[in-house]
Amino acid sequence: MNKKTDLRILRTKQSIRKAFYELIQEKGYEAITVQDIADRAMINRNTFYLHYQNKPDLLDTCMNELLSDFKDAILFCPISMNPFSISLLETVMQTVLEHISLNMTFYRSMLIEENRIYPFQAKMEDIIKDKLMEGWKPAQENAPLAISNELLIEYLGSALMGIVIWWIKNDKPLSTEEVSSQFSKIVAYGHLRAAGIAVEE
Repeated sequence: MNKKTDLRILRTKQSIRKAFYELIQEKGYEAITVQDIADRAMINRNTFYLHYQNKPDLLDTCMNELLSDFKDAILFCPISMNPFSISLLETVMQTVLEHISLNMTFYRSMLIEENRIYPFQAKMEDIIKDKLMEGWKPAQENAPLAISNELLIEYLGSALMGIVIWWIKNDKPLSTEEVSSQFSKIVAYGHLRAAGIAVEE
């Protein structure tokens, strides 16, 4: 297979995926047909089937590759929880947001509103929690946490994921730096203290 053929195949797959993501946003995964995807990508059905077995195969391929890229994006981000490092958590959060920003159409189709793909969100959240747990394991060897680490990881992972979805849904109202800084302060100081709200027992 020569380079021209390779490039043509790559462009065809990109067109198929772009059409697929756009259609998910417009009408939801269940309502999409292979013919819809082919029409939007300006190819025929036979060309679609040269690359994917069916619509579920296309979905699985897209999710797996996007999640793999997401995991790679945060793989080498350092994380420390004992002592807790605000700057390191900012780095993780900013890396996540910058990766999403580069693939906004894809993430919007997978995560936003009634057309979201729920398995994708759950798998993405698991990757985030695994990264947070990576920073907690060494910390626990020296000093056990005062609360359940599973509960804490669940809380932080869900919070981070919620902010990601809010940021995408509202068309990035804050820069990646602002979101990362504010999220890290919320984690470090608690949401009420970070907001400047007095707390009484």
